[in-house]
Amino acid sequence: MNLRKASILFAFLILIGCGQSDSDGNSPGDEQAKTHNNQTEKWGHENEDSTEPEKTVEILARVNGTPIYKKDLNGKTLQSAIAEEIIYQAGVKQGLDKEYEDMIRKYERKLIIDGTKENILENMGPTKDISEEEIESYYELNKDKYSNSRIYEITFPDAYIGEEIRKRAKDGEELHAIAESYPDVTVNVVDLGYNRQLAVTEFKNNEAGAVSEVVQKPNGTFRVLKIVEVKEIPLSASRNSIMNALESIHKGEMFKNYASKLADEYNIEVEVERQNQGNQ
Repeated sequence: MNLRKASILFAFLILIGCGQSDSDGNSPGDEQAKTHNNQTEKWGHENEDSTEPEKTVEILARVNGTPIYKKDLNGKTLQSAIAEEIIYQAGVKQGLDKEYEDMIRKYERKLIIDGTKENILENMGPTKDISEEEIESYYELNKDKYSNSRIYEITFPDAYIGEEIRKRAKDGEELHAIAESYPDVTVNVVDLGYNRQLAVTEFKNNEAGAVSEVVQKPNGTFRVLKIVEVKEIPLSASRNSIMNALESIHKGEMFKNYASKLADEYNIEVEVERQNQGNQ
């Protein structure tokens, strides 16, 4: 082999060796890149973009394995949140969760009913307009709701004179005269003013001259109430209240009608006990 052929063969062998080095990744540069990549995988991205969003869930502590999240602190300190979780878990161990099951079911039921009613209202048109005739008719039928009663209270210390005082008041005897007729007993008469709440809760009939039952007061004394005057609240002052009441009645009717449609749609069977049919 002459010198020229030997030089060409040598150069060819060098080229082959360089190609093999590039293909198997054993060059010093590749080794450095490989090492860098491994470190990046282990410790995280190099030069990570600081604008990336933070983790949406961050656990700050655990109480008996239950996590406390940063997003749930709502202004509380971590120690307060930990204390509340400890108290909650203690309450569960004491069985308090069982005591509140019925309340939770009722609240859940109310939420579902209210949410469904909102959906119904969104899918239904507006309630029918309330006419002036309807307002006047409602006012006449419910005048006891649209009146104010002035009430007097006569108090006494002993129950044994209660029925006697009540009968005398019911017969129309003036209350101050009744009080003065018991010189040996402390009997007082107090003007309670106009009080619709007492008129509704303490009297069967909201009319002048009506007398309540004998009731024992929290301080141990007894009382009888008497309506001495009834003042009607005029229609003009009651209009907004009446319109709200009528609108509520209209919505109630709409819900009843829609409920019947839902019963058909979802195959819901309704059975009313015979003795309760009059309450429909």
